[in-house]
Amino acid sequence: MDELDKKILHEMNKNARVPVAALAKKLKKPRTTIANRILSLEKQKIIKGYKLNLDFNKLGYNFTAYILMRVKRRKPEEGISNQVILARKILKDTSQNNQLPLIEDAKIITGPYDILLKIRVRKWEDLTNFLIVYLPKHGEIEHTETMMVLFDVADRNQIKI
Repeated sequence: MDELDKKILHEMNKNARVPVAALAKKLKKPRTTIANRILSLEKQKIIKGYKLNLDFNKLGYNFTAYILMRVKRRKPEEGISNQVILARKILKDTSQNNQLPLIEDAKIITGPYDILLKIRVRKWEDLTNFLIVYLPKHGEIEHTETMMVLFDVADRNQIKI
């Protein structure tokens, strides 16, 4: 990756929908050069895709929480840890059931916990249901800790190149 690639990523990180012609003009390079570089960055999986940056409050998701989960250890199935299997099960269940929260992010992590979920809920009752009705159905969960977001100071996907 050279300086031009870094400049392209920097500009696209500010606005992924920037037209190639506008990007070329700003970087003072031919449009075809910029288009080819973007294609190359996509092929190298440096640019893995493009996504919306949503205002969840305007969509009715009034609460954000992070849930840490400690999971019982057991032998991996087909080379996949039970933590990954559980996280995938929860993601599948929540995507198919509107009574369950929206899971924005799920990570397998190090430390005293195994799984970190970032969830969005419309109503307080949705979070309560998830924590005291849905999660206890998964016997492999040993412990959870929930942290509510009070205020977003920064919520961005900025890069330093």
